[in-house]
Amino acid sequence: MNALAGIVGVGISCPLGQGSDAVRRAYVERVRNFVRSSQGPIGFDGQAITLSCVMPFEEVRDYDLRIRNLFAAAFDDLAAQVEIDAPVALRLVVPAWLGRHDIGAGLQTWVKNTYSKWFSSVSLLSGGDTIALYEVAKALKELRDENGGGLIVGALDSFMDAELLDMLAVNGRLFSRGNPHGLIPAEAAVLVMLELPGELRQALPVLGTMRSVFTGFERENLLAPDGVIGRGLAKPLRQAFETFSPARFLVDLNGERWRSEDLGFALSGARVPDKLLADFETPIAFTGDCGAANSLIMATVAIDGGQSGPPDQAEDQTAGVSILSIALPQGPRCVAVFQSLNKHGMDS
Repeated sequence: MNALAGIVGVGISCPLGQGSDAVRRAYVERVRNFVRSSQGPIGFDGQAITLSCVMPFEEVRDYDLRIRNLFAAAFDDLAAQVEIDAPVALRLVVPAWLGRHDIGAGLQTWVKNTYSKWFSSVSLLSGGDTIALYEVAKALKELRDENGGGLIVGALDSFMDAELLDMLAVNGRLFSRGNPHGLIPAEAAVLVMLELPGELRQALPVLGTMRSVFTGFERENLLAPDGVIGRGLAKPLRQAFETFSPARFLVDLNGERWRSEDLGFALSGARVPDKLLADFETPIAFTGDCGAANSLIMATVAIDGGQSGPPDQAEDQTAGVSILSIALPQGPRCVAVFQSLNKHGMDS
C-alpha cells in the first residue's frame, strides 16, 4: 500500500459557520446568512446593502483586524484536526489588490510572527489569474515529485470594506434593487493541509485529493463582449466530463449574469449526465461571493462526510468524485476533478 498525497485537514471560517463540519452541515441544510443592517453600509439607491458576513459589518470596521480574525478562526479549526512534526510552508491566495497593499504585507508579517511554530515560510499569491484550487493541484503534484512532505494552501478574502463595496457597485457587480443580477458580498478564510507522508511518518487520514485539472481562458470582455461568452470554459468542461463520471457537479454561480452565460454556453458542448445537468450545485449562492476563497469553499463542501473510503475502481468510478467549475472575471477558467476519500486515503 502506498500513501496517497491529498488533503488531510481543512480549516474554514465562512458565513455558513466556523469549521468544516459545521459548514458542510449548513450547506446540506441550505442555510443562508444574508443580512441587511440599518447600521451597515448604504448603497447608491439609499438602501442597506445585502451582505453575507462572518462578523457583523458594523462590529469590526477595521479591515486589518477583520482579515486577521478570519485567518485565526480558520487556523484554529485546522489545528484542532491535525498535528505537525515540523513547520511547513504556507501559500495563501489573496485578492490582487491585497497582495500589493500594505495591509497584505502586514498580514504576511503577522502570520509569520504569530504562527511561527506552524509555518516555515508564508507566501502571498495574489495574481489576478490565481485560482486557489489550482494551487492545491500544483502543490499536490509537487509533493508527489518530492516523494513526501507537507504544506498548506489557503485563501483569504473579504469584501467588508466601504471602498471595496463602492468598487463593486461602480462596476455593476453588486446586488441591489436596481441590479438583481449582482453578487452578495461575503468573506472567508480557508486553510487546506496537504501531505504525502514519508517513511518515518504515519499517514494521516486523507479527506480528498485532486484527480485532474483542466484549464482555459475566456478572451471576451465580460462587460462588452464582441461574441459569445463561454468558449474559455467549454473546452476544459468538455474534457473533464469526457474523462470522468462524477457523482456531483459544483459550479460557482453567484448571481452575476455573465457567469450564467459563460456556463450555459460551456454546458451546450459538454456531455453532462441529465441528472447532474438538472441538479448541479451552487455553493456560492449560499455563502455569498467570497472572492479568492470561493474555490476552496467548493472543495470543502465537496468532501463527502458519508464516504467510508476510496472506491473500488473496478466497481464504482463515480463514488466520491466531483467536478468543480471555477471562473474568474479576469479570464482564467479551471475545471477540477476532486475525489472525496474521507477516512482511509490509501491506494491499493
